[in-house]
Amino acid sequence: MQTIPSPTGETGYNQKHFSYNRRYVLTMSLIAAMGGLMFGFDLGVITGVIPFIQQQFHLEGFSLGWVVAIFEVGCMGGTFMTAWLSDRLGRKKMLIFTAASFLVTTVGATFSGGPVALAAWRFAQGLGVGAASVLSPMYIAEIAPAPMRGKLVSTNQLSIVTGVLLAIVVSYYVGDPGNMESWRWMFGAALVPALVFFAALFAIPESPRWLVKARFHQQAETVLKKIGNDRFAEQELQEIHRSLQAGSQQGTYAELFGSAVLPILLTGFGLAVLQQFSGANNVTAYMQVIFAKANISIKDGLLNAVFVGLVLFIMTILAVGLVDKMGRRKLMLIGTSCMAVLLFLLAWSFNSTAVNGTLVFAFVMAYIAVYAFTLAPVTWVLLSEIFPNHIRSKALSLASFVLWLATFLVVFISPYLLRLSPVINFILFGICNIIGFVFVLRYVPETKGKTLEELETMLAREKSRDRPASGA
Repeated sequence: MQTIPSPTGETGYNQKHFSYNRRYVLTMSLIAAMGGLMFGFDLGVITGVIPFIQQQFHLEGFSLGWVVAIFEVGCMGGTFMTAWLSDRLGRKKMLIFTAASFLVTTVGATFSGGPVALAAWRFAQGLGVGAASVLSPMYIAEIAPAPMRGKLVSTNQLSIVTGVLLAIVVSYYVGDPGNMESWRWMFGAALVPALVFFAALFAIPESPRWLVKARFHQQAETVLKKIGNDRFAEQELQEIHRSLQAGSQQGTYAELFGSAVLPILLTGFGLAVLQQFSGANNVTAYMQVIFAKANISIKDGLLNAVFVGLVLFIMTILAVGLVDKMGRRKLMLIGTSCMAVLLFLLAWSFNSTAVNGTLVFAFVMAYIAVYAFTLAPVTWVLLSEIFPNHIRSKALSLASFVLWLATFLVVFISPYLLRLSPVINFILFGICNIIGFVFVLRYVPETKGKTLEELETMLAREKSRDRPASGA
């Protein structure tokens, strides 16, 4: 084991005496993060599919938006299902069930006979993705020691963008403009990672925090001793017990809207809405539509998407390395400000009768780079950290529901906005980023370097002072 010194002198107990089995924790986190890879693939594959189903099924405007956005409706349902079942069955069993659902729905989407069947299977895929969007970051946050948590939770976002990149590359290689059926191969390619994810999940332990909550104390201690040394396991058990005793053991939905938790929940809702109304899925999901409006061909657009996916991947790796150093709040402020500028530049680039495709491609690349470095990973890190232990699954699932609702709205209205005017489209989302900057500046706390239990105490203290949380 390698000893990791405490990153802050403000911790509730002295972490310099702890050592962690970094290889074990990283391996378990990467397995759980494969839920993010499936999340990314199923989310990203639609970018390549859209030009083909548009022509084959004659879809435009809101009809296209509905076939694409019903996936997000499924995601909303998946988040609610996950909260109830993961509290009763455990995080591991729910991850296994979710992986199995990816296998079934991939086959269904691949062999869909028409737009209605495709929409139904995309809804079912969304159920699994919604579950994974809650389970993977929650599981990783609950097994990760505080000094490593930001980086490890960010591996889930790295897995998401890896899935997006994989989907984009597959779409480029199998997408044949002369064969409108080639979208089926794009969906079918997901069977391989889904099988690997399903098999690997049998090797991970249950979350120690869920085990304590379910009164499996001996099993929790065993898992914690695999994560760190005996002193770490003893102290973590004490902190988890204290945290759970401070609130109700059940953590009801009614409690979520009580005075103690509601301010934190609203902050989570704000983060969820911000990530999507930053324009992320407006640009990524409808990238080919944007490129077509910039007079870029389907094949060239698919190739350009590969480069965008590579930028997304590389910048996420950079974010994973810096999220525990730079801090969450600072990265969110950088992201919202830079993304606003780039969206305004995209609006400017379309404000002409002769649109420069190279310029549009460059601005899209820059926008995706900033998003991948800031809002994309940091939002999930913050959502996995800010909620109290005894109610985390329900709070995170509700925040994820809001995120997917926001995603649905963005994906549903985007074809109409882009058809109306790309200029208006990009200006609207640029303004949303300005509003997001003010929200982060005023309400989002800095959470780096603190245990989940310390964050619970800190946020409760901030609430009792009745003032907005400020960054460290």
